[in-house]
Amino acid sequence: MISRAGHASHVARKLGDIVKLPLLRKEPAPRIKEIWAEYHQGRADAVARTLEETQATLLVDRAQAAPLQLHPVRRGEGHFLLLSQFQHRKHFLFTFLEDYKKNPALARPWLTMTLHDDLAKDRGLVLVRGDVEKELMKNEAEFLMDQTVQSYCILSRFSAPSGPLTFNQEPKKFDLDGMMRGYPVMRPS
Repeated sequence: MISRAGHASHVARKLGDIVKLPLLRKEPAPRIKEIWAEYHQGRADAVARTLEETQATLLVDRAQAAPLQLHPVRRGEGHFLLLSQFQHRKHFLFTFLEDYKKNPALARPWLTMTLHDDLAKDRGLVLVRGDVEKELMKNEAEFLMDQTVQSYCILSRFSAPSGPLTFNQEPKKFDLDGMMRGYPVMRPS
């Protein structure tokens, strides 16, 4: 299991510790999306997106069934692999695969993606925040969050030989080469 030991304390914060939740609850859903995006736009240490409640529920349900996933991050002419692990129905922790292989308990997250469902019932929104460590660039973190959502919410990607379901339930059939070929390339920002 990827550990949060020694990881930045801001990751475990509740939504109310990040924003003024009573004020946010008064806003309509489109305005909440704007506020959430604007708040994170200038931050170097965090990225954000919003999900509709139904999409977030699908993401959580599938991540419960397949909590581990590999993600290639391409830099220059090369790449490295991150492993994500879904924990506690709220957090995706992304760590360097080689660190995880050495000692899972000491593998530090490079990105923590947290699902804040405080507004799901009232506004039909789940606010997603990615806390980014220095090993990743902000645009890489945004790309990883988007690809994670797509990998779990698009059935053809989720259940593919190179998808998270196969990786978790039939690891010997997992197609690493297919994942590398099929994983979208991040567009330069």
